[in-house]
This record gives sequence, structure tokens and C-alpha cells, in this order.
Amino acid sequence: MSKNKIIGAAIEVFSEKGYHRASMDEIAARAQVAKGTLYYNFPGKSQLFKTVVKQGFEDIMQRTEADLNSSLPMKEKIERLIRHHLDLFLESRHFSHIVFNEISNGIEQDVLDDLKELKRTYLGFLARIIEEGKCEENLVRDVDPHLAAASIIGTLESMCNYYLNHQETYSRGDLEQFAFTMIAQGLFISLE
Repeated sequence: MSKNKIIGAAIEVFSEKGYHRASMDEIAARAQVAKGTLYYNFPGKSQLFKTVVKQGFEDIMQRTEADLNSSLPMKEKIERLIRHHLDLFLESRHFSHIVFNEISNGIEQDVLDDLKELKRTYLGFLARIIEEGKCEENLVRDVDPHLAAASIIGTLESMCNYYLNHQETYSRGDLEQFAFTMIAQGLFISLE
């Protein structure tokens, strides 16, 4: 329970203050835990930061994987992948701010390396989905699955970042539909 409170507080503090100005003292106070409890769970700020980002991406992979291992048609799988990705960034503005603004802002090299590996894992996961669509259903264009995966993630992250600054202009449904149209028209041979 304390660990989850710490992670929630850390997301807020890292988002508000940035990685370098965030302090472990402030995170402990926000989580309403003793400093000893904080340091018992996370020996340093960089490890806590890595955990915050890693947990967010692992969560999206788990949610997406459950849908993608189902017998849904590929179109529905891609729609759900988009929805889960948007959920990750839109349900937690603080997490979004961290990913969009802090992830490479002078973070220790070992933590950065771990986060890059996590991103590679995630891109590989998406590339396998795209490859499955090419092989099994002959629905996906003959594209390089790794480049397509990177393009999808880049597109979704850019759309989320833009949307978070222009929420009065678009509805969440509009964003989902637009993202699906942009991605599907480039990826699918036919939408029917």
C-alpha cells in the first residue's frame, strides 16, 4: 500500500517540479509516509523515477496484450491498442508530462538505458502485432513492422501531447477516431 502511495505522489511531484527539482523529502510528504519508508522502497530518486515510467508502460502492455491475445479481428485489436495508449496518457496528465518533458532531461545514464530498453520491448511488442496482421490476416500492408510500430507510437504521443493542450477543441472520441483513421489508412490494405 505504501509503495503505491509513493508512486502516486512521485508522479505528481515529478510532473510539477521536473526530475531535477523534485525532492525525495517532498515525495515522502506528499505520500504521507516516513522518509525511512520511502528509502526502504526506493533507494534513490532515479530508481523511483524509473519505476514510475516503467509501471506506466508495463500497464499499457498488459492491458493491450490481453486484448491482442483474444480472437478479435485485427481492426478491433488496433482500435483497442490506440484506446489503451490514449488512456495511459490522457487519464494521467502527470504521467504524460513526465514522458513528454522529463524522460531524457539529464536522467542518470543507467536509468535512461533501462527506460530505452523498456521502450524497445514495447516497440517489439507492437511490431509483433503488426507482423501478425501481415502474416495471418493479410490485412496489413507489407511494411517494416518496427518502423510502423515506432510511427504509431510517435503519432499517438504527439496527438496526446497536442490534445492535452487543446482539450476545449476536441472530444476524446474525436481524438480516438482521428488516431485510428490516421494509423489505419497507412497500415491497412482495406478497412472493410
